[in-house]
Amino acid sequence: MPQNTRGTSARGESMNLTDSARAIDALRSAVQSKNDERVAHAAMMNIWPLYSVHAAELVEAVEGLPSPVLERYPVLRILHRMTPVLARTSRPFKPLIYPDDARNMSPDELDIFTLVQMVAFRLSGDVAAAMIYARRLQDRIVEIRVESLERPDGPLWFYHQQIGSTLLAAGETAAALLEFTTARDLGRLSPQADAERMALGRTALAHAVRGSLDDAESTLDEIALLPQVTHAHAASTMMTERCARALLAVDQMAPEAGALLSRLETYDSIELTWPFALLARTRHLLALQHPDDAVEAVSLARDAHPDQHGSFATDVINAVSIEALWSIGDTTSARRLADSSARSGVLSRMAIIRHALLESRLDTAAAGLRQMSAARSLGPGQRAEATLLSAWLECALTDGVAAETAAQVARIASRPGKRRLISTMPLQLIERVRERLSPEDAVAFSALTGGLDSADHPRRPALTASEIRVLHALPLHATTAEIAAALYVSPNTIKSQLRSLYRKLGCSTRDDAISIASRLRLLNTETSNRP
Repeated sequence: MPQNTRGTSARGESMNLTDSARAIDALRSAVQSKNDERVAHAAMMNIWPLYSVHAAELVEAVEGLPSPVLERYPVLRILHRMTPVLARTSRPFKPLIYPDDARNMSPDELDIFTLVQMVAFRLSGDVAAAMIYARRLQDRIVEIRVESLERPDGPLWFYHQQIGSTLLAAGETAAALLEFTTARDLGRLSPQADAERMALGRTALAHAVRGSLDDAESTLDEIALLPQVTHAHAASTMMTERCARALLAVDQMAPEAGALLSRLETYDSIELTWPFALLARTRHLLALQHPDDAVEAVSLARDAHPDQHGSFATDVINAVSIEALWSIGDTTSARRLADSSARSGVLSRMAIIRHALLESRLDTAAAGLRQMSAARSLGPGQRAEATLLSAWLECALTDGVAAETAAQVARIASRPGKRRLISTMPLQLIERVRERLSPEDAVAFSALTGGLDSADHPRRPALTASEIRVLHALPLHATTAEIAAALYVSPNTIKSQLRSLYRKLGCSTRDDAISIASRLRLLNTETSNRP
């Protein structure tokens, strides 16, 4: 049911969105009256100048209001420090509105209320619904002319900032960058001290996620020249900037990455940046070949937040889980998750392609790469990863790479920010690329890839369904006759399939076949662990 919004103004009453002196006088007078309804009304009708200039007094006044009053003023409720904490756990905050109440709102009030709906649904983990309100607010900004949105001291920069933040939470980084650019341009004109820095911080984070490392670094350099952020926005702004720096350091595999990661928020953070911090941490753990720790980090973060369907958080969790589960040998869970994440975001789709290559499902990998090549919104880092995965596929199909492919991989390796990506490629690919380069380029490539712990992913043989059944039966049955009885076929059939299986695995005994299959992760974890 929609929340009651009877606390909104009567038709025709205008909100004060620009005069901070009048706003604080009205709030202080209402507080002195000790009339909760009057306090709520004064706060609501002066919400923007109070939030911009007198945030501490506004929050204090709001937190002094009883719950029944806040229920009638959902715009104020979002300012309460308990709201995001409860929204993450037991009390999702999803304010709706009755049509009659909407008709009684002024355009300014309805803009503010739409903004609050967007932020509230985002806090509650319903990013898909938050996107609906983001689009609605975008439409209102364009279609409805409001004087407060044409003034430099108005809230327009903040609307674009929050729309961009919602797009960022949904993983739509390219669209988010456009909103942050507008917010930054408006922020330069705004008297609000933090406006430009807030927009630049989110810009740097979006660039870092997209792998636009030069753009992210230049944006962070701009931020360093701006004044310190005020107390009202210190936590979210500083954490955004730290996440951007940490992602850059992890991609560069820089020595300071560990120290930067230690300054990020914990797994149960309520800040918008928590999935970006999770991405930085887990990428670092996987680069250090600590997949068990990456699985634990994902588990802690998932348990601490509501379902994030359709969000960047879900994309991070799925992508990291697929890679980490495969790395620890839980191939069954990795395969199940990969099969169920086909419609997830860019990170998950890249992880699915990588997983298909690891399992020698080359047709699946090729199909995934074709889909990625058609995507228009990939960032530089994502395009580089797709190029490397394509080279891996080429190497798996032909046991070599073309000269052009080798040159592309070498160019990617020459970028400091792509060091982590190169480390995720198999040694076989690194070796084939080196073989195709000129002697001079090969020396340079060796220097660039030296010291990287590239994984030695041996090429997995393509087994038939019958051979896979026999392979999984080997650890469970002592004789050929037992396997034949379990699979309801003749012993001669099993003998024929074993000969083919041994040939493909390059061995001649049951024990060797089990050992090689386990190393190649051809056996389900639960099967290979049975006595």
